[in-house]
Amino acid sequence: GFSVVAQEIKNLSDQSKKATAEVRKILGDIQKAIGTSVMATEQGSKAVEAGMKQSEGAGEAIRQLSDSIVEASQAATQIAATSQQQLVGMDQVVRAMEQIKEASSQNVASSKQTETVAKTLHELGVRLQQMVERYRV
Repeated sequence: GFSVVAQEIKNLSDQSKKATAEVRKILGDIQKAIGTSVMATEQGSKAVEAGMKQSEGAGEAIRQLSDSIVEASQAATQIAATSQQQLVGMDQVVRAMEQIKEASSQNVASSKQTETVAKTLHELGVRLQQMVERYRV
């Protein structure tokens, strides 16, 4: 009976060794899986951090672009206002040129009238001189 019990203990001992080896193997696999998970988590965290930095950079670029758009819009508004003022100024210049043209035409007409009057006065002067010479003694 002792040898049967010893044999059973030996069998149980072998089974215990095999079970322990399997448990060690499973624990090793679990440890490897945990290590892989930890590395994947770390890589994921790094990727998330890099993504956040890129998002912040993109956000800043968008803010700067928005500021540039606002400045460009203001410049365009100023250009439009200046163009409008120049248009008004050009209209005033055109009106002034028309007035100058009209004044010049009036000056030419006045000069012609003055010339006609001067000729008439000259003719009258000549006639008056002739009349004076007739009555001189």
